[in-house]
Amino acid sequence: MRKTINTLITLCVVSVLFTACDENAIPEITEPVSDTATYVKFFLHAEDAPEVNFYLDDQKVSSVGSSTSDELQGNKYGSVFPSNAYAIVPSGSFNLYARDLNGNVIATNAVTLDADKHYSAYLGGSMDSYEVFLIEDPLPPLDNVKIYWRFVNTMSSIPFAVDAYAVKAAVAATDDAPAQPVQIISLGKGINYKQAGEYQELATGKYNFRIFESGTEYDVETSTPYIQNTVTVASKGRVYSTQIRGTYKPTPTSKNIDYWRER
Repeated sequence: MRKTINTLITLCVVSVLFTACDENAIPEITEPVSDTATYVKFFLHAEDAPEVNFYLDDQKVSSVGSSTSDELQGNKYGSVFPSNAYAIVPSGSFNLYARDLNGNVIATNAVTLDADKHYSAYLGGSMDSYEVFLIEDPLPPLDNVKIYWRFVNTMSSIPFAVDAYAVKAAVAATDDAPAQPVQIISLGKGINYKQAGEYQELATGKYNFRIFESGTEYDVETSTPYIQNTVTVASKGRVYSTQIRGTYKPTPTSKNIDYWRER
């Protein structure tokens, strides 16, 4: 089952009670986490967008890596804040803004964030129509020996839905171990823009993540996918998402696909 976010809950949580020693410092949480808190990751997936920061109402809730610069800096295409965790923000209803370094609103949306839930917030679209939208991250139960993975489609103007797979190549037999057949794990079919597949469990190993146009004929193992990348899955107890991003083009590049860790 996939998570539909066509009715985007553009994120709206911002009174994160952060303090910082300069305009670009990573916010520091100074109070205990409330049981009414919400967890959000912020992604910049609009390929031609200027540097931006995210705000919930008037409160800045994203940042960039540590810097000695006194000038305000923002998130660039392909960046995420925080990189391997979530920002802790209040639950409730807000206006979520993406603002450039001059304070101009690039995109906004009204969002409702439920307490104790996890979300990914995106700036997507293109120069003619940037948009902010939210996808809920229904994280699997904490398990220190399992690895979970899902697929997310945030590529704007893509004219088709996609099917996503994690493919682990076959391994020939050795003197010490038997042969292992190819493993093909579906991460979801018919996934449209602003949709995500469900989390699937993966074993450790090297995987080729292969994305095909839905409704076309293909062999997952041998056909050329629309876009692909390869990742070595090694750390147990983790939760990840492979994402396609930017603006659709017939021949995408490696900058249009990546993966991030939720846990």
